[in-house]
Amino acid sequence: MTQLRFVTLDVFTSKPYSGNPLAVVFLPEDESQALTQRQKHQITLEFNLSETIFVYPVKDASKRQIDIFTIECEIPFAGHPTIGAATWFLCHGPDAAGNGVNTLVTKSGEIPISIQDPATKYVAACIAHNTRIHASRYPLQELLHLHPTLAPYFKSDTTFPLFSIVNGMAQTFIELPSLEALAAVTLATGGQLVSVDKHLDEGWRSGLICVYFFVRDVEDSVMHQKVIRTRMMLGTLEDPATGSSASGLTAYLTLTEGQAGQEHRYHIVQGVEMGRRSDIGVNVTLGNDKKIEQVELTGTAVQVSEGTILAPEA
Repeated sequence: MTQLRFVTLDVFTSKPYSGNPLAVVFLPEDESQALTQRQKHQITLEFNLSETIFVYPVKDASKRQIDIFTIECEIPFAGHPTIGAATWFLCHGPDAAGNGVNTLVTKSGEIPISIQDPATKYVAACIAHNTRIHASRYPLQELLHLHPTLAPYFKSDTTFPLFSIVNGMAQTFIELPSLEALAAVTLATGGQLVSVDKHLDEGWRSGLICVYFFVRDVEDSVMHQKVIRTRMMLGTLEDPATGSSASGLTAYLTLTEGQAGQEHRYHIVQGVEMGRRSDIGVNVTLGNDKKIEQVELTGTAVQVSEGTILAPEA
């Protein structure tokens, strides 16, 4: 029986048992032992984390290919697996020093990666973006159906933007007035999700809509600066760190409020209410034409465990 090597990382943190856990499984060098989609999905279910990545054997010295799986299915891109993979290849892996890796190859395309700060092992990944502010806005009545505890914090005519960072990855952004309101957020009543078919523009009705709550200008005692505090809910799931939603929020804020021809830097802190603080950096460059030129996701990760896992029967 084939044994596969794996490590687990906590991503968007330098402190074990914080951030967002990620399993990293290394695929066999022998192509005759290649795993099927079903086998990869079984391994993902065994780890039971929000995402597991599968690393292909090296074929190009400058590139590393990965597949990203959730417990439901394979996905083309996600933020915390991208940062986790980048930190492994650039900082933590046995061949990290001077290996010349500068690109992740994913189902969403090639993602340039680099070390931002060697001392802290912060890395950066330039993520794909094809932004869309949807014509529809999410009504308060529907939000309160999912999250009734937030009723005291809104006026009855409030609506919320719907946004896609790429086609298939959408969010609705719920700005809250205080950390007290952020703490009042609960999992969605009945585990219901926001309807993609009902709320997104035609041609964009795929994937899922995350409900991303945020509070601006929070004085952070760890960073000693003002940050955006966030929580992400997807039915019965709360995620301690959501790189795609953080990228979406900062892209939206840059498009609607940013100055053209400038880079806009954001620091997002997520997962505090879960006891898994995550520090997410996003740098968004807005061109003179008011279109986004670059979205750079930044963060770090720490290794927590390593071992081998038995490959399921084919």
